[in-house]
Amino acid sequence: MEQRDAALSHLHLGTRYTHPRGCHRVTYVTVYRGGTVELVSASSERKAELLRVYGGGLSFAICTNRPENLHNAASVARSIGSQDELIVVLDLPPDALRDALPDALLSPKVRLLQNPANKGLSYSRNRALAECANSTLVYVDDDVTFAAETVEAMRAARTAGSGIVGVLLVPEFGASRGGWWLSGGQYHYLGVHHRADQARPWGACMAVDARFANARGIRFREELGRRGRALQSGDDTSFLGELRAAGASESVLTDVRATHHISTDRVRLAYLLRRAWWQGRSEYRRGTFLRALAKEWRRNVGPGPAQAPGARRYALGALFVSSVIAGGLSEVVSAPPGRRSGG
Repeated sequence: MEQRDAALSHLHLGTRYTHPRGCHRVTYVTVYRGGTVELVSASSERKAELLRVYGGGLSFAICTNRPENLHNAASVARSIGSQDELIVVLDLPPDALRDALPDALLSPKVRLLQNPANKGLSYSRNRALAECANSTLVYVDDDVTFAAETVEAMRAARTAGSGIVGVLLVPEFGASRGGWWLSGGQYHYLGVHHRADQARPWGACMAVDARFANARGIRFREELGRRGRALQSGDDTSFLGELRAAGASESVLTDVRATHHISTDRVRLAYLLRRAWWQGRSEYRRGTFLRALAKEWRRNVGPGPAQAPGARRYALGALFVSSVIAGGLSEVVSAPPGRRSGG
């Protein structure tokens, strides 16, 4: 092994460089280890292992309490590279998984982590963060899929130095697209972007620098992560906010996409209003409730390719923001005295 000094820090991790040495040509792989960049002389057989442990390998994490969505995890397993790993955190009691796992999840590059019970999304995300093998961890919702080109784009962005990488999230509706109550203004309740120029990293598909987060003890807040049927949210937003405050850089890749598969039950008016109600509760828990009301109004009535026509856009805005307000007020009543700060 040959070590080079910090002047090589501009080299892209995982890139192979060939140098002459006497009468031979030796291939090196750039890796990151112990805070420095090194050139490691490597045979082709060891390249995948070196990249997975030290360089360009990615860890993917899918946290699920829905066994019926494991086929999406199998799709992700087929899309990632040979040097990558997939962690599937099963957030349900062991006896709840009655059906056989898809064959793609029996691959050596897949690790299954079983929670003792339904501990919640944030608990599961934190477990993946603590146990991932690579410096890059890509969080993927259990109803999200993407192509291999999205994986490589995220890999390139992380190699270039972005501590947070988001991609464009687009919807794929099932048998129903909902009714008059669902337009692009409500897409954020479904975890998809309405406009590419306003896209930001969201937990449905985002890559983060796991070593950076672990070194600073940054974790997802469990009171914001979904658990059971409760629809609280914002654990990803708060987590990313802490990463940014600690100095992490960010990029959003709108030329590649991840597909969020929207089930029929999630386009119903009752679900969307309940989701908005929980948005209000979550914003209050985060201490951002008052500021969030203006954001919610802008999102609900903002223009875009799937906007509602005419006055209906503003009627929907009033309907859903009213639900957000009701959720926030409910949290005021039920929150312990020490947590009553809506921001």
